[in-house]
Amino acid sequence: MKLPACQNLLKRSFCLFWGILFLVSICALAGNEFWEKKDYKQWAQKEVQKILEDSPWAKQLKLEKVAVMESNASVNAQGGEMQRKITYQVQFRTAKPIRQAMVRQTQLAQKYDSLSAEQKQEFDKKTEAFLSGGGDAVVVMVTYTATSQTQDLELARHWQSRTLDLLKNSVYLIPPKGDRVPIAQFAVAPGAERAFQFVFPRQVNGKPIISPEDKSVKLEFPYPVIDGMGDGRAFL
Repeated sequence: MKLPACQNLLKRSFCLFWGILFLVSICALAGNEFWEKKDYKQWAQKEVQKILEDSPWAKQLKLEKVAVMESNASVNAQGGEMQRKITYQVQFRTAKPIRQAMVRQTQLAQKYDSLSAEQKQEFDKKTEAFLSGGGDAVVVMVTYTATSQTQDLELARHWQSRTLDLLKNSVYLIPPKGDRVPIAQFAVAPGAERAFQFVFPRQVNGKPIISPEDKSVKLEFPYPVIDGMGDGRAFL
């Protein structure tokens, strides 16, 4: 994976644990997939979503629980079951396919394929720096959602109270070879946005933490246990 500095294509101000341990494996060996066969400018919307949500560079952790609802005659409500879910979406934002998918998503929104050659050239010029990358960091973006408003607020309180000092001994990038690499920076989205970001150094002691021949890299972080959801070490 090529690991450039974090930039925000959509010009957002936000660029970018306590409980059970979460371990996610992001494999660099993609196999014979569409992203190897097609130029990113030919990706369809569903292919863009595949890259951003469920690919070698993006994974989801889903925590689920079925809650039993009792009937309440006073309000004429019937009992039943309700599924509650917390989802963490992890993206290696400095992986080139993720950046290509973000650009393609913007292209589709702006009807890039129907633009004139001159308009396409202007668009490409604006996104060139974002795609080429560079920099000295590995950036991992995590967004989270919950089906319950109570859970959503509890999650937001937890993550918005985290700091680098609280996380530096529990959040790591784990290359196939070598020691675990602790985070160098942490940022959390303010307000109603449910997202946070881990930043790791690209090099340790003058050596890249990920080499071109590496097949995978792992992200390790603990997450809060809410309503009993999560019961051990998770692997994605």
